[in-house]
Amino acid sequence: MSNKDNFEDEGAAAEVPAEQKDSFRSFISTLAQFSGDLSSLTCPSFLLSSVSLLEYSQYWGDHPKLFASISKGKTPEERLLNATRWFISTLYGSYTSRSTSAGMEKKPYNPILGEQYFAQWTGDEETGDTVLKAEQVSHHPPIMGFHLENKKAGVILEGHCGQKSRFAMPAGIDVSQTGHAILTLPEFKEHYLITLPSLNIRGMVTARPFVELSGTTYIVSSAGLLTTIDYSTRGYFSGERHSFKATLKPINGGSAFYTAQGLWSGVSNFTDVKKNETTLFFDSDSDKSVPPEIKPVPEQGPLESHQLWSSVTNAINAKDFAAASKEKSQIEEAQRVLAKTRKEKGETQADALLVFELITSHEDTNE
Repeated sequence: MSNKDNFEDEGAAAEVPAEQKDSFRSFISTLAQFSGDLSSLTCPSFLLSSVSLLEYSQYWGDHPKLFASISKGKTPEERLLNATRWFISTLYGSYTSRSTSAGMEKKPYNPILGEQYFAQWTGDEETGDTVLKAEQVSHHPPIMGFHLENKKAGVILEGHCGQKSRFAMPAGIDVSQTGHAILTLPEFKEHYLITLPSLNIRGMVTARPFVELSGTTYIVSSAGLLTTIDYSTRGYFSGERHSFKATLKPINGGSAFYTAQGLWSGVSNFTDVKKNETTLFFDSDSDKSVPPEIKPVPEQGPLESHQLWSSVTNAINAKDFAAASKEKSQIEEAQRVLAKTRKEKGETQADALLVFELITSHEDTNE
Protein backbone atom coordinates (compact mmCIF):
# COMPACT_ATOMS: atom_id res chain seq x y z
CA MET A 1 0.00 0.00 0.00
CA SER A 2 1.33 3.46 -0.92
CA ASN A 3 1.95 6.30 1.53
CA LYS A 4 -0.95 8.14 -0.08
CA ASP A 5 -3.25 5.19 0.66
CA ASN A 6 -2.05 5.15 4.27
CA PHE A 7 -2.74 8.87 4.59
CA GLU A 8 -6.24 8.51 3.18
CA ASP A 9 -7.05 5.58 5.47
CA GLU A 10 -5.86 7.56 8.49
CA GLY A 11 -7.97 10.52 7.42
CA ALA A 12 -10.99 8.33 6.99
CA ALA A 13 -10.41 6.68 10.36
CA ALA A 14 -10.40 10.07 12.03
CA GLU A 15 -13.79 11.01 10.56
CA VAL A 16 -15.74 7.75 10.53
CA PRO A 17 -17.45 6.66 13.79
CA ALA A 18 -15.89 3.42 15.07
CA GLU A 19 -19.11 1.45 14.69
CA GLN A 20 -19.47 2.69 11.09
CA LYS A 21 -15.99 1.84 9.75
CA ASP A 22 -16.98 -1.49 8.22
CA SER A 23 -20.04 0.10 6.61
CA PHE A 24 -17.90 2.92 5.23
CA ARG A 25 -15.26 0.59 3.77
CA SER A 26 -18.00 -1.51 2.17
CA PHE A 27 -19.60 1.64 0.72
CA ILE A 28 -16.32 2.87 -0.81
CA SER A 29 -15.65 -0.59 -2.24
CA THR A 30 -19.14 -0.69 -3.75
CA LEU A 31 -18.65 2.78 -5.23
CA ALA A 32 -15.43 1.73 -6.95
CA GLN A 33 -17.05 -1.34 -8.52
CA PHE A 34 -20.43 0.17 -9.39
CA SER A 35 -21.30 1.14 -12.94
CA GLY A 36 -24.24 3.36 -13.77
CA ASP A 37 -26.20 5.93 -11.79
CA LEU A 38 -25.23 5.93 -8.09
CA SER A 39 -28.60 7.22 -6.86
CA SER A 40 -29.77 3.67 -6.17
CA LEU A 41 -26.94 2.95 -3.72
CA THR A 42 -27.58 3.09 0.02
CA CYS A 43 -25.32 5.61 1.75
CA PRO A 44 -24.08 4.98 5.33
CA SER A 45 -26.20 7.00 7.74
CA PHE A 46 -23.28 8.95 9.19
CA LEU A 47 -22.72 10.43 5.72
CA LEU A 48 -26.35 11.53 5.44
CA SER A 49 -27.33 15.15 5.77
CA SER A 50 -30.40 15.83 7.88
CA VAL A 51 -32.30 17.41 4.98
CA SER A 52 -34.02 16.22 1.83
CA LEU A 53 -32.57 17.07 -1.57
CA LEU A 54 -35.90 18.75 -2.33
CA GLU A 55 -35.05 21.39 0.29
CA TYR A 56 -32.08 22.47 -1.81
CA SER A 57 -34.56 24.34 -4.00
CA GLN A 58 -34.60 26.99 -1.25
CA TYR A 59 -31.13 28.14 -2.30
CA TRP A 60 -32.70 29.81 -5.34
CA GLY A 61 -34.19 32.22 -2.80
CA ASP A 62 -31.13 32.67 -0.57
CA HIS A 63 -30.91 36.35 -1.51
CA PRO A 64 -34.50 37.56 -1.99
CA LYS A 65 -33.46 41.19 -2.53
CA LEU A 66 -31.18 40.21 -5.41
CA PHE A 67 -33.98 38.06 -6.85
CA ALA A 68 -36.41 40.99 -6.64
CA SER A 69 -33.84 43.39 -8.09
CA ILE A 70 -33.69 41.57 -11.43
CA SER A 71 -36.72 43.49 -12.73
CA LYS A 72 -35.25 46.84 -11.64
CA GLY A 73 -32.75 46.95 -14.48
CA LYS A 74 -33.52 49.83 -16.87
CA THR A 75 -32.20 48.04 -19.96
CA PRO A 76 -32.10 44.41 -21.14
CA GLU A 77 -28.35 44.47 -20.48
CA GLU A 78 -28.82 45.64 -16.89
CA ARG A 79 -31.53 43.08 -16.28
CA LEU A 80 -29.28 40.28 -17.56
CA LEU A 81 -26.50 41.57 -15.28
CA ASN A 82 -28.91 41.52 -12.31
CA ALA A 83 -30.05 38.00 -13.22
CA THR A 84 -26.43 36.84 -13.46
CA ARG A 85 -25.53 38.37 -10.08
CA TRP A 86 -28.55 36.72 -8.46
CA PHE A 87 -27.66 33.35 -10.03
CA ILE A 88 -24.06 33.54 -8.76
CA SER A 89 -25.44 34.37 -5.31
CA THR A 90 -27.33 31.05 -5.26
CA LEU A 91 -24.22 28.90 -5.79
CA TYR A 92 -22.60 29.25 -2.36
CA GLY A 93 -25.68 27.97 -0.52
CA SER A 94 -26.36 25.26 -3.08
CA TYR A 95 -22.91 23.75 -3.31
CA THR A 96 -20.49 24.69 -0.52
CA SER A 97 -22.24 26.25 2.50
CA ARG A 98 -22.43 22.89 4.28
CA SER A 99 -18.72 22.23 3.76
CA THR A 100 -17.99 25.64 5.27
CA SER A 101 -20.20 25.18 8.33
CA ALA A 102 -19.76 21.46 9.00
CA GLY A 103 -16.38 20.84 7.38
CA MET A 104 -17.82 18.39 4.85
CA GLU A 105 -20.62 17.78 2.38
CA LYS A 106 -23.13 15.09 3.26
CA LYS A 107 -25.67 13.25 1.14
CA PRO A 108 -29.25 14.54 1.42
CA TYR A 109 -32.22 12.19 1.54
CA ASN A 110 -33.56 11.05 -1.81
CA PRO A 111 -37.01 12.71 -2.03
CA ILE A 112 -39.97 10.41 -2.47
CA LEU A 113 -42.56 10.90 -5.20
CA GLY A 114 -45.00 13.66 -4.25
CA GLU A 115 -42.80 15.05 -1.47
CA GLN A 116 -43.37 18.78 -0.99
CA TYR A 117 -41.42 21.74 0.36
CA PHE A 118 -42.79 25.23 0.99
CA ALA A 119 -40.88 28.30 2.14
CA GLN A 120 -41.27 32.07 2.24
CA TRP A 121 -39.07 35.14 2.65
CA THR A 122 -40.97 38.14 4.02
CA GLY A 123 -39.78 41.37 2.46
CA ASP A 124 -40.44 45.04 3.09
CA GLU A 125 -42.86 47.34 1.28
CA GLU A 126 -40.36 47.92 -1.49
CA THR A 127 -39.15 44.35 -1.99
CA GLY A 128 -42.27 42.29 -1.31
CA ASP A 129 -42.52 38.64 -0.28
CA THR A 130 -40.78 35.78 -2.08
CA VAL A 131 -42.54 32.41 -2.03
CA LEU A 132 -41.20 28.95 -2.93
CA LYS A 133 -43.14 25.81 -3.81
CA ALA A 134 -41.28 22.61 -4.67
CA GLU A 135 -42.35 19.04 -5.30
CA GLN A 136 -40.70 15.76 -6.28
CA VAL A 137 -42.49 15.04 -9.54
CA SER A 138 -40.63 11.85 -10.52
CA HIS A 139 -38.83 9.15 -8.56
CA HIS A 140 -37.30 7.11 -11.40
CA PRO A 141 -35.56 9.14 -12.68
CA PRO A 142 -35.52 11.53 -9.69
CA ILE A 143 -36.78 14.97 -10.75
CA MET A 144 -37.90 17.91 -8.64
CA GLY A 145 -40.03 20.81 -9.84
CA PHE A 146 -39.88 24.27 -8.27
CA HIS A 147 -41.65 27.64 -8.46
CA LEU A 148 -40.15 30.77 -6.87
CA GLU A 149 -42.04 34.05 -7.20
CA ASN A 150 -42.01 37.62 -5.99
CA LYS A 151 -45.31 39.11 -7.21
CA LYS A 152 -44.54 42.67 -6.13
CA ALA A 153 -41.22 42.73 -7.98
CA GLY A 154 -42.66 40.85 -10.94
CA VAL A 155 -40.07 38.05 -10.99
CA ILE A 156 -40.94 34.37 -11.49
CA LEU A 157 -38.64 31.34 -11.57
CA GLU A 158 -39.88 27.91 -12.63
CA GLY A 159 -37.98 24.79 -13.48
CA HIS A 160 -37.06 21.20 -12.84
CA CYS A 161 -33.85 19.47 -11.85
CA GLY A 162 -32.56 15.91 -11.71
CA GLN A 163 -29.16 14.35 -11.14
CA LYS A 164 -27.20 11.50 -12.69
CA SER A 165 -24.08 10.43 -10.82
CA ARG A 166 -21.17 8.09 -11.51
CA PHE A 167 -17.99 7.07 -9.76
CA ALA A 168 -14.88 8.90 -10.96
CA MET A 169 -11.25 8.11 -10.23
CA PRO A 170 -9.66 8.75 -7.85
CA ALA A 171 -12.46 8.04 -5.38
CA GLY A 172 -14.85 10.78 -6.36
CA ILE A 173 -18.32 11.21 -7.80
CA ASP A 174 -19.23 13.22 -10.89
CA VAL A 175 -22.80 14.51 -11.01
CA SER A 176 -24.52 15.69 -14.15
CA GLN A 177 -27.51 17.91 -13.39
CA THR A 178 -30.40 17.56 -15.78
CA GLY A 179 -33.16 20.09 -16.31
CA HIS A 180 -33.17 23.88 -16.37
CA ALA A 181 -34.91 26.94 -14.96
CA ILE A 182 -36.92 29.64 -16.70
CA LEU A 183 -36.85 33.17 -15.24
CA THR A 184 -39.75 35.38 -16.34
CA LEU A 185 -40.19 39.15 -16.08
CA PRO A 186 -43.85 39.73 -17.08
CA GLU A 187 -43.53 43.53 -17.17
CA PHE A 188 -40.90 43.35 -19.90
CA LYS A 189 -42.19 40.15 -21.51
CA GLU A 190 -38.70 38.71 -21.08
CA HIS A 191 -37.70 35.11 -20.42
CA TYR A 192 -34.31 33.76 -19.35
CA LEU A 193 -33.29 30.12 -19.84
CA ILE A 194 -30.84 29.03 -17.12
CA THR A 195 -28.82 25.82 -17.35
CA LEU A 196 -27.24 24.01 -14.40
CA PRO A 197 -23.55 23.29 -13.62
CA SER A 198 -21.87 19.89 -13.34
CA LEU A 199 -20.73 18.79 -9.88
CA ASN A 200 -17.52 17.05 -8.87
CA ILE A 201 -17.68 15.52 -5.39
CA ARG A 202 -14.23 14.85 -4.00
CA GLY A 203 -12.82 13.69 -0.65
CA MET A 204 -14.88 10.50 -0.43
CA VAL A 205 -12.00 8.29 0.69
CA THR A 206 -11.19 10.59 3.61
CA ALA A 207 -14.90 10.80 4.51
CA ARG A 208 -14.81 14.59 4.09
CA PRO A 209 -16.67 15.15 0.80
CA PHE A 210 -16.73 18.58 -0.82
CA VAL A 211 -18.21 19.91 -4.06
CA GLU A 212 -16.53 21.63 -6.97
CA LEU A 213 -18.28 23.02 -10.05
CA SER A 214 -17.05 22.43 -13.58
CA GLY A 215 -18.03 23.02 -17.16
CA THR A 216 -20.15 25.88 -18.47
CA THR A 217 -23.64 27.18 -17.78
CA TYR A 218 -25.71 29.71 -19.69
CA ILE A 219 -28.34 32.36 -19.06
CA VAL A 220 -30.08 33.03 -22.37
CA SER A 221 -32.30 36.13 -22.54
CA SER A 222 -35.23 36.38 -24.96
CA ALA A 223 -33.98 39.95 -25.59
CA GLY A 224 -31.15 38.43 -27.63
CA LEU A 225 -28.49 38.46 -24.92
CA LEU A 226 -26.38 35.72 -23.37
CA THR A 227 -24.36 35.10 -20.20
CA THR A 228 -21.73 32.37 -20.45
CA ILE A 229 -20.32 31.20 -17.11
CA ASP A 230 -17.18 29.02 -17.06
CA TYR A 231 -16.26 27.20 -13.83
CA SER A 232 -12.82 26.06 -12.77
CA THR A 233 -11.94 23.28 -10.33
CA ARG A 234 -8.26 24.26 -10.44
CA GLY A 235 -8.42 28.04 -10.33
CA TYR A 236 -6.94 28.95 -13.70
CA PHE A 237 -8.73 32.31 -13.57
CA SER A 238 -7.73 33.48 -10.10
CA GLY A 239 -5.51 30.67 -8.83
CA GLU A 240 -8.15 29.50 -6.36
CA ARG A 241 -10.72 26.72 -6.24
CA HIS A 242 -14.35 27.66 -6.96
CA SER A 243 -13.40 30.21 -9.59
CA PHE A 244 -15.71 31.39 -12.35
CA LYS A 245 -15.68 33.80 -15.25
CA ALA A 246 -18.86 35.21 -16.78
CA THR A 247 -19.18 37.00 -20.10
CA LEU A 248 -22.31 38.96 -21.01
CA LYS A 249 -22.75 39.72 -24.69
CA PRO A 250 -25.27 39.72 -27.55
CA ILE A 251 -26.30 36.21 -28.51
CA ASN A 252 -25.37 36.89 -32.13
CA GLY A 253 -21.69 37.01 -31.18
CA GLY A 254 -21.09 40.74 -30.68
CA SER A 255 -18.62 42.17 -28.18
CA ALA A 256 -19.06 41.67 -24.44
CA PHE A 257 -20.63 44.57 -22.55
CA TYR A 258 -20.00 43.16 -19.06
CA THR A 259 -17.65 40.54 -17.60
CA ALA A 260 -17.50 39.14 -14.08
CA GLN A 261 -15.00 36.86 -12.39
CA GLY A 262 -13.77 35.70 -9.02
CA LEU A 263 -14.96 33.07 -6.55
CA TRP A 264 -18.57 31.93 -6.61
CA SER A 265 -18.03 30.87 -2.99
CA GLY A 266 -16.50 34.23 -2.02
CA VAL A 267 -15.75 37.58 -3.65
CA SER A 268 -16.19 38.42 -7.32
CA ASN A 269 -16.02 41.64 -9.37
CA PHE A 270 -17.59 42.78 -12.61
CA THR A 271 -16.32 45.09 -15.33
CA ASP A 272 -18.37 47.49 -17.43
CA VAL A 273 -16.41 47.01 -20.65
CA LYS A 274 -17.55 50.24 -22.31
CA LYS A 275 -16.71 52.37 -19.28
CA ASN A 276 -13.67 50.26 -18.36
CA GLU A 277 -14.81 50.31 -14.73
CA THR A 278 -14.51 47.39 -12.29
CA THR A 279 -16.60 47.14 -9.12
CA LEU A 280 -17.80 44.53 -6.64
CA PHE A 281 -20.14 41.94 -8.13
CA PHE A 282 -20.98 39.68 -5.17
CA ASP A 283 -19.44 38.78 -1.80
CA SER A 284 -20.86 35.69 -0.08
CA ASP A 285 -18.92 36.55 3.10
CA SER A 286 -20.60 39.92 3.66
CA ASP A 287 -23.92 39.32 1.87
CA LYS A 288 -25.23 36.48 4.00
CA SER A 289 -28.12 34.30 2.88
CA VAL A 290 -31.55 34.92 4.40
CA PRO A 291 -33.07 31.84 6.10
CA PRO A 292 -36.58 31.05 4.82
CA GLU A 293 -39.68 30.93 6.96
CA ILE A 294 -41.09 27.40 7.21
CA LYS A 295 -44.14 26.10 9.07
CA PRO A 296 -43.42 24.19 12.30
CA VAL A 297 -43.18 20.44 11.73
CA PRO A 298 -46.44 19.61 13.60
CA GLU A 299 -48.33 21.93 11.21
CA GLN A 300 -46.91 20.35 8.07
CA GLY A 301 -48.65 17.78 5.92
CA PRO A 302 -47.45 14.13 5.80
CA LEU A 303 -45.56 14.67 2.53
CA GLU A 304 -43.82 17.92 3.49
CA SER A 305 -40.10 17.30 3.80
CA HIS A 306 -39.52 18.18 7.47
CA GLN A 307 -42.53 16.14 8.60
CA LEU A 308 -41.85 13.21 6.28
CA TRP A 309 -38.21 12.74 7.34
CA SER A 310 -38.51 13.91 10.96
CA SER A 311 -37.81 10.49 12.50
CA VAL A 312 -34.65 10.07 10.40
CA THR A 313 -33.50 13.62 11.11
CA ASN A 314 -34.02 13.21 14.86
CA ALA A 315 -31.95 10.00 14.85
CA ILE A 316 -29.12 11.58 12.83
CA ASN A 317 -29.02 14.64 15.08
CA ALA A 318 -28.81 12.28 18.07
CA LYS A 319 -26.00 10.38 16.26
CA ASP A 320 -28.06 7.21 16.52
CA PHE A 321 -27.11 6.01 13.04
CA ALA A 322 -28.62 2.56 13.46
CA ALA A 323 -32.00 4.11 14.21
CA ALA A 324 -31.55 6.54 11.31
CA SER A 325 -30.95 3.67 8.91
CA LYS A 326 -34.00 1.81 10.23
CA GLU A 327 -36.30 4.84 9.97
CA LYS A 328 -35.01 5.69 6.50
CA SER A 329 -35.54 2.10 5.32
CA GLN A 330 -39.14 2.16 6.55
CA ILE A 331 -39.91 5.29 4.54
CA GLU A 332 -38.24 3.89 1.44
CA GLU A 333 -40.02 0.53 1.78
CA ALA A 334 -43.34 2.34 2.12
CA GLN A 335 -42.51 4.20 -1.08
CA ARG A 336 -41.79 0.94 -2.90
CA VAL A 337 -45.11 -0.54 -1.76
CA LEU A 338 -46.84 2.66 -2.82
CA ALA A 339 -45.25 2.55 -6.28
CA LYS A 340 -46.26 -1.09 -6.72
CA THR A 341 -49.83 -0.33 -5.66
CA ARG A 342 -50.11 2.56 -8.08
CA LYS A 343 -48.74 0.46 -10.92
CA GLU A 344 -51.09 -2.45 -10.26
CA LYS A 345 -54.25 -0.39 -9.74
CA GLY A 346 -53.54 2.70 -11.82
CA GLU A 347 -54.33 4.94 -8.86
CA THR A 348 -53.70 8.66 -8.77
CA GLN A 349 -51.14 10.12 -6.41
CA ALA A 350 -53.92 11.33 -4.11
CA ASP A 351 -55.28 7.78 -3.82
CA ALA A 352 -51.82 6.35 -3.27
CA LEU A 353 -51.08 8.90 -0.53
CA LEU A 354 -53.73 7.22 1.61
CA VAL A 355 -51.90 3.90 1.14
CA PHE A 356 -48.63 5.54 2.18
CA GLU A 357 -50.24 6.97 5.33
CA LEU A 358 -51.71 3.56 6.22
CA ILE A 359 -48.35 1.84 5.70
CA THR A 360 -46.37 4.27 7.84
CA SER A 361 -49.08 4.30 10.50
CA HIS A 362 -49.02 0.49 10.65
CA GLU A 363 -45.23 0.51 11.03
CA ASP A 364 -45.42 3.03 13.87
CA THR A 365 -47.96 0.77 15.63
CA ASN A 366 -45.61 -2.20 15.38
CA GLU A 367 -42.68 -0.35 16.92
